[in-house]
Amino acid sequence: MPIYEYICSECGCAFEKLVPRAGTPVECEKCGSSKVEKQFSVFAATTASKTSPCAAADSCPAAGGCGCHGKCGCHH
Repeated sequence: MPIYEYICSECGCAFEKLVPRAGTPVECEKCGSSKVEKQFSVFAATTASKTSPCAAADSCPAAGGCGCHGKCGCHH
């Protein structure tokens, strides 16, 4: 099953969801709204080098953050 990234149009929460097949209804993990938009995902690659300062920041997508700093209750 693929993992897709979504953002809720109602509360702004960003989350990931395992979706068994295309067309499966998805609801926001925080507010339960069905008004969610699939986001374009980026893939991650690892190297032997040290982590950049950006990847350590909560608001950096490379660190898995959405920039809410835990205020929206998202799981990241």
